[in-house]
Formats: sequence, C-alpha cells, structure tokens
Amino acid sequence: MYFVADVNEKECAKYNCKQCVLFCPEPNCLNFRASTNSAWVWYDRCKGCEICVYVCSDLLKRNCIEMVMITSKTAAKS
Repeated sequence: MYFVADVNEKECAKYNCKQCVLFCPEPNCLNFRASTNSAWVWYDRCKGCEICVYVCSDLLKRNCIEMVMITSKTAAKS
C-alpha cells in the first residue's frame, strides 16, 4: 500500500487549468483528458510527491486532487 494522487475529475473539469500536469515531475504520470476536460493520474507512475496537491490546493485553492492509499491491485486497474 502506498499514497498516490487522485483527481476529482468532475471538480477539475470546472477549471481546465492543467497546472498540475505542468508541475508534475514524473513524465506521463498526470495527464489531461480532453474528452472529460480534466486531469487524470496513472497510478503506477505516481511517486506520491504531492506537488500536484500543493499546486491545486494550496496555490490555486481548487482542491481537485487528494492523496489516497492504494494497493498493488488498485494500481493495476488504473
């Protein structure tokens, strides 16, 4: 079990800012899906650094991303 970022896609779609995608240090971890107009996380690549949470919650005050505990089986489904 470990912590990864999880995007509330409905809330994220309201803003369409893509800042978390720009600030994520891990390539192809946080991505933008045009069909839902929101960011999404590839759990297997997330290192749990929380930079996206800082950018979204603390800097932008949008609270669309939170850290969640997952298991290996959950990550395989992402």
